[in-house]
Amino acid sequence: MYNSDISNNQTLKNVDVKTLTSRIFSKILYKTNFSNKKGNQKLLSIDLLKAEVQKDLLSISALRVEELFIKLLEKKDPNDVMQKKGKIFFLQCLKKSCEDFLTKQYGYKVKIKTETLKKSLYTKNLLEDVELMFQVPFYILVDQKSSIFRLIYYPVYNFASESFIEALVDNIVLEISNCIVYFSIVKFAYVYAFRQTLYRSKFLSLRNFERFKNNLSWKLVTKSYIQRPVDLYNNRYEIYIMRTDGIFCRAIYANRSKEINYLANFPLLTLTIVEIRDFIINRVDEAIYFLSTALRFILTAVFGQVIGLIWCGIIEGLKK
Repeated sequence: MYNSDISNNQTLKNVDVKTLTSRIFSKILYKTNFSNKKGNQKLLSIDLLKAEVQKDLLSISALRVEELFIKLLEKKDPNDVMQKKGKIFFLQCLKKSCEDFLTKQYGYKVKIKTETLKKSLYTKNLLEDVELMFQVPFYILVDQKSSIFRLIYYPVYNFASESFIEALVDNIVLEISNCIVYFSIVKFAYVYAFRQTLYRSKFLSLRNFERFKNNLSWKLVTKSYIQRPVDLYNNRYEIYIMRTDGIFCRAIYANRSKEINYLANFPLLTLTIVEIRDFIINRVDEAIYFLSTALRFILTAVFGQVIGLIWCGIIEGLKK
């Protein structure tokens, strides 16, 4: 069910946090050169972009996340600061990445309001899991033996290896990039020059573009109302990771029982339906088992004796 191919065989020992951070982000920046390859069938916002534009966006996002993390590491108690202002830091990082990307593509300074970004459907999705997606990787980066790591990932993952931390940071960079593209799709959908500059040639057609946007929006809606509640119930978390052979989606174990308490409205209804379905399936399985046992008893105990009597009658008749 869960993928554990993102862990090393050895724990990190006596590694300076800033050195580890720089090393991880250097690897991520290198992997952005291969981001145009896709290793799974998951629909991503960045699929819309030309290869060179996609690389630029991922690089910008990675640099902004690294900049923020290093800045926080200079604080007296970085974990405490992140815990108190994690959501604010994430929105600042998202806003800065979006402005840098659009400024580079447009050729002049672009300013985005944080409130406008927060209204985006993709941003709302990310904010639902901002602690697990954005804050927890930072805690683990600061302290690889953190109790938070064991609380969420143990016992499937026994320690925070460098490759595990790198995978979590990969996910941050990719989710920020996807969020920026979705925001751009919604806000600049009918600017043809924007599509000419950034989008792959097949999306120059308005029909193909609208189909892509609708599919992406549908994916976000189903993720928020259906997939996320089911993932919470299963202690499952999907992350995107970058490799030299492309971008992949992996499901990892994560203790998410605390988040279930905050479900309401339709997501809570989804969880209720899943529980009812599990209950009914179990009862159906029990009924089928009971009926099959009863039928087997009838066939062996009743019909078996009848057949035995008939056979004995035939034998007796042959003896006369």
